[in-house]
Amino acid sequence: MSMKPMELLEQGRFLGEEFILWLWMRGLTEGGTSGQSGDLSACFVDDAVQLVTERGDVKELSLRKGNPAESREAFEALSRGMRPSRAKVRMLSGDMEWTFSLNAATLDASAMKLPPSQAKAPADRAADRLFLLEEGLGHLERRFAAFLEQRASDSDGMGQALRGWVKASLGGAAETAPWEN
Repeated sequence: MSMKPMELLEQGRFLGEEFILWLWMRGLTEGGTSGQSGDLSACFVDDAVQLVTERGDVKELSLRKGNPAESREAFEALSRGMRPSRAKVRMLSGDMEWTFSLNAATLDASAMKLPPSQAKAPADRAADRLFLLEEGLGHLERRFAAFLEQRASDSDGMGQALRGWVKASLGGAAETAPWEN
């Protein structure tokens, strides 16, 4: 019996949800590092998070403005079993910055804002933008690989770390985002 594409997506959605949670946790506890040697980039869940659940009255919660990734509301929702379905992500490397929306179900990065190009000629600017797009997606792919490696080697440990982080974060929500310090 073969599965329909949407069923396959639904089955794999948990991985994207966990990946966003992992990025979120590392952004708040590890300065956004990927944990890979030689990688000096940083990644943070930025100013928009969408959470979903199948249980309870509230099925979807959109948090925007201010600092939703560190808000008490976000951690209360996570502690009630809500999961991230989409998040705005900020990636930093040297003096370059990318922002994009990451969809948990499909792992699509959309609405990507690239670092500015210094090139003057249209052809050079196009080449520059393609390079910057690849560079930004490369940072994300390396993080996903690190996440999968960690999850495959110790999924229980990762689950405990994520749950512990949510619980600890309920203790006190910070006022400023890590990249504003």
